[in-house]
Amino acid sequence: MPIGFVLAATLFAQRQGGNPFAPPQASIHYAPDRTCDLTHVSITLNVDYPKRAFTGRAVSTLIPLRSGLTEIMLNAGPILNLDKVTVNGLSAKTRRDGRKLYITVPTTKKGQKLDVAINYNAINSKARPFGGEGGFHWIEKRDGTPETRVGFWTQGETEFNSDWVPTWDYPNDFATYDESYTVPSDWTAIGNGRLGSTQLSPDGKRKTFVWKQELPHATYLLTAVGGPFDIKKDKWQGVDLWYVVPKGQGKYIDDSFGDTPDMLTFYSKTFGFKYPWAKYAQNAMYDFGGGMENVSATTLGEGSLTEKREGFRNMASLNSHELGHQWFGDTVTCQDWGNIFNNESFATLLQALYFEHSRGLTAYLWEIEGNQQSYLGEARRYRRPIITKMYPNGDAMFDSHTYPKGGDVLHTLRRFLGDEAFFAGLKLYLDTYKHTPVTYSLMERCFEQASGINVQPFFDQWFLKPGHPVIAYDWKVDGSNVVVTIKQTQDTSDGTPIYNVPNATLGVISGGVLTKIPFVLDGAEQTVKIPASNPTAVVLDPNHDFLRVVSRVTPPTEAENIAILKAVADPAQRSVAMAALVTSGSPAAIDAIVAAATTDRGIEPALRSLSGLAGLKKPELRGFWLDELRRGKDDQRMAGAVRALAALPADAETTKELQSRINDKEFIAVVVASIQTLAAWDKPGNKALFEKAAKIEDRRGQIARAAKSALS
Repeated sequence: MPIGFVLAATLFAQRQGGNPFAPPQASIHYAPDRTCDLTHVSITLNVDYPKRAFTGRAVSTLIPLRSGLTEIMLNAGPILNLDKVTVNGLSAKTRRDGRKLYITVPTTKKGQKLDVAINYNAINSKARPFGGEGGFHWIEKRDGTPETRVGFWTQGETEFNSDWVPTWDYPNDFATYDESYTVPSDWTAIGNGRLGSTQLSPDGKRKTFVWKQELPHATYLLTAVGGPFDIKKDKWQGVDLWYVVPKGQGKYIDDSFGDTPDMLTFYSKTFGFKYPWAKYAQNAMYDFGGGMENVSATTLGEGSLTEKREGFRNMASLNSHELGHQWFGDTVTCQDWGNIFNNESFATLLQALYFEHSRGLTAYLWEIEGNQQSYLGEARRYRRPIITKMYPNGDAMFDSHTYPKGGDVLHTLRRFLGDEAFFAGLKLYLDTYKHTPVTYSLMERCFEQASGINVQPFFDQWFLKPGHPVIAYDWKVDGSNVVVTIKQTQDTSDGTPIYNVPNATLGVISGGVLTKIPFVLDGAEQTVKIPASNPTAVVLDPNHDFLRVVSRVTPPTEAENIAILKAVADPAQRSVAMAALVTSGSPAAIDAIVAAATTDRGIEPALRSLSGLAGLKKPELRGFWLDELRRGKDDQRMAGAVRALAALPADAETTKELQSRINDKEFIAVVVASIQTLAAWDKPGNKALFEKAAKIEDRRGQIARAAKSALS
């Protein structure tokens, strides 16, 4: 679901006050009863952009599930004017109740086919977007923007596709589709599935694009986007790839989407289940926020397009999340919104998994930590089970419990089962339930069959109950043993459990080497004894194997923090240790930070920010900061090095180095920081350089703005 929808869900929760997932705001929700099985939908849509109007025809092929019905129900948004409704070619009576459209049918016989055809139109005389965030959205021109800033897109999740296609609009029924979209002849219209044909009208002013979606999926994953585009096409293992951006922005395609084939290969191999759809289009659209995983045709926000000077594959997070949905969310889809973890929790984890593949373990663990912090921010306002039938409405389920917490709980499950069993369970799940709506109990069954482990206790405590472990621990040496005392201090009054974590670990650091000691975390208070002599530090969960909040009762000493900085895998714990060492400020502490940072200069460093070290303003670190700038690979760390140098007195070597960074190839953040630093040191002496910089183009105009500011 797009970022805008997630923010809306969060704002809804904030407005409600208290816990919006408790009565009276919330109530029990079930998937609606179906009168028929929707098997196929044929859509014809004629888009009249100048009038901000469309006309359409939707034919829903339905198989009655019960005999004796005289009325069936579909969905049609209030914006749609229904011109004609027929059942098997005969006119039918209808009545409407909000989005519910009741249609009179001949008394049904179970299994006997019904073709329900609806002719409809939608007219917007005020020439502005209608349908809200969901439904059908017109892209409007704005002052100072290109003439090609026109077009439209649709947004189905949760139940908004019935604003432009009258049919069944809930994820508990799957169908195949034919889609015929007619638009101005200089536009392209993109739908689900493979492109069947294109046809130009006799007068050459209109073009019709026919799309065929031959594998079934939920109706909210239908899509139609149209406009004047730059399109680059490619192939991956027989699958058509379309990279679609607004006209004039084709130069950003490779930097924004160039890693798509690698993502497709990675997910297909990881799940043992090849990408199932006939094509994959990534459609970057004006006015759209985030991304929406429509089957075979993801819609993305145009504002997310990137260039390599903005950092390493800045769009990979969004793209890998949405592509992961093509398996989890599209191939298997939640039967009801209470099971949306099947879609969004998985896509959150899959994005982290792709980062582990493409950037390394440190990047993966930073994603896990970032997810945890996002969830904890929301947990301070309310806590709820990840899987629940108690919610105010479907949109409210798209919160930080579903996304980041759910992703981290799946990470916790991965570590509990181990990779072999975890991914075998996912493959079995996809193989068994592909192209059907699902509930969590089906997933439980697959994990159990694949691993032999009964995962119901795991699901019960992590998915079906609120909260998370809050752990306070301490350690001491007792003879030849280390004694670790552990307390789970979370509030259990709302149903949060005392957690059982069978695969918990303690990391004992001795002689600079960390040894992991397994133990079972299972009590409100417990003591663990470890044979060890003269340990430097003991860390609970050094690899961040499960969702938790951990604190030491006794703050670590400087020696402990140095050991943690050197030996622990979890970058978040390393960063906390570094912050404490900066506060200490001793020569040993500074040396430890510099040594750690020097060996941590990848595209995704464990120590993301060295601003604390920079804040010490130590002239003797000038060489280190110049080395950071010259040998770094992360744009933010490199820009941070420039800012650290800015806090020192100017000298000839540094000035020359920063001047050399102001060009059209360097990371934008580094260029901007260099301009700002040189302006602070010697604005008149660098005037000519700033004038040249003002002409350097970047997608967001950051360099030109910095240069003009320096000149002002």
